[in-house]
Order: sequence, then C-alpha cells, then structure tokens
Amino acid sequence: MQHRYEQEMQQHISQGAETDPANNSIIRKANRSDKIKAQGRKGNIALDVDRPELPVETFSSLKADLMKQEFDPAATEKPSYHFLDIEQKQASDQDTVIMASYPRSGNTLLRAYLEKVMGLTSGSDCDITKKLNKDLMLMGLAGEGLVDKRVWVVKTHYPERYGKTKFYAERVILLVRNPLDCITSLFNMVCTGSHNRSIHDSDFQKFPDYWSEFVEQEISIWKDFHDFWMSSSKFPIHIVRYEDIVAHPRQALSSLLKFILNQQDISGTKIEHYIKLAVQEASPQIYKPREGRVNGNLDKYQ
Repeated sequence: MQHRYEQEMQQHISQGAETDPANNSIIRKANRSDKIKAQGRKGNIALDVDRPELPVETFSSLKADLMKQEFDPAATEKPSYHFLDIEQKQASDQDTVIMASYPRSGNTLLRAYLEKVMGLTSGSDCDITKKLNKDLMLMGLAGEGLVDKRVWVVKTHYPERYGKTKFYAERVILLVRNPLDCITSLFNMVCTGSHNRSIHDSDFQKFPDYWSEFVEQEISIWKDFHDFWMSSSKFPIHIVRYEDIVAHPRQALSSLLKFILNQQDISGTKIEHYIKLAVQEASPQIYKPREGRVNGNLDKYQ
C-alpha cells in the first residue's frame, strides 16, 4: 500500500509541470536521471528581503580552505560567516545538500552548528514573508528562505509540507528526533505561534482531546515522512540523530562534515579544527529553546 506522500507525488506528476504544486518541492520530475551531478538552482529572488551584508567566497575556495592541512591551529580562530559567490563561473560544479527533517527535530540547532564550523550560511525552502520564517532570519539565520547558489545546505520539511521555491538537489541529510519530543515541541509551536514559548504542562491535562487527536495525526505523519526519505533511491542519504548532536556533537558533526564535503577523512584539516573549537563552547542558539531535552516528554503520553 502506498503511503499518502507517494500518492500525492504521483498525482502531482500526472497533472503536468505547469499546474503541478510539486514544482515547489524537491523531487519534481518522475524521469529524473539517477546520475548524481550538480544542477542549476534558482533562488527565491522575487520574495527576497533585506539581509545582513556578508562577504562572499567561491565554492571551490571554501572547500579547499576547509580541507587545508598546513595551518597553525593556535593562530586559527573560528571562521567568519559568508555567502557563496552567486556569480562564480564554476557555480555549475556546486551541488546541493538537503537537510530534511520533520518539524521540531532540531534543524535550527544543526544549522547553527554547521554555520559555525563552516563559516557558511545555510538556506531553506520556506516562505520568507511568513512571520515565523522571517523571525529565524532576524535571529541570525541570514540565509533563511534562500535556495540559490549563495547557500550549500538547504533545510526542508518536505514532504510534510511544500516549500515555497523549487530547486534541484543531489544529496540528503536526514535529521531524526524521538517523536515523543518533536511532536510535543510542534504542539507547543502550534499553540503559541512561536519558536520558543510553551503552553503550561497542566494544559495537556486540561485539553486531553485536543492533545490526543494531535498525537494520533502527527505520529502517522512522522512515520510517513521518514518512510518517504528512507525509501528514496534517488539520493545518497546521511542520517543524523538530534540526540547524538546533543550528547556527542564532535562525533556527530565529524561524520556529517565528511558527507557534506564528500571526503573519507578530515583528520588534521581546518574543518576538524573548527569542529573542535565549536564543541568546546556551549551549543549555538539561534533562539532560546523551550527545553531541548532528550526523552523529556514521556509523562505527557501516559
């Protein structure tokens, strides 16, 4: 039996490209080649907004610098933030890495870590005109709402929801979190309309029918979301758990950066040094999380 995301995708593809709502999604061609190669991307220029002024760096020079082994660790501090040079002639060599996650699975924390160690802003396929999305940009995610060549890693919640802008991608980071925690966090976000506020714990007992209905709906969506990506044969996928990022950030980030940089080993490189510097400090925060605890919501399901 097909899950509902597969049914939606087949329906959208059969409708044709011009009327296809999936044109705002990641996987938008049924006959797309299995060959992994960089594809052109268009950014959400029409809906772009004023962003922080950041320096730019070419894709090739960024990768070369991160993999550099001849440097003085004592004199090498954390990298400053950059956009990629959208005008570079070698832009066609730049691939795109999706960061796919069910909402409230820790994508903001992971994006903040990646930006800190790579010195490169991350993007997303969200509608930057929406308040919660624009708030993330104002809080520090300068690439929020961008999928063009200014960014390398692009966050998406597809197919849980459609993004605002269509784009091609070649590889996938699948970020996974315990559903007991991310569903609770999503319920708080829906109820408060914010990233960091929560309803009172007693409200879960005051309104048990609303909470129960929400859980029954979302646990099915959570399962379908992960089944969709795990069953995909179009993309190389790297799975990272939120719980590992919290408990073992150095190991989790090292493994992830090997995947992003497409390298077997990063020992002795600048990026390894940057990871070491990042995890010596408190975990980066774009906003103060509600709790961010691991397995901290079991009592709400009893």
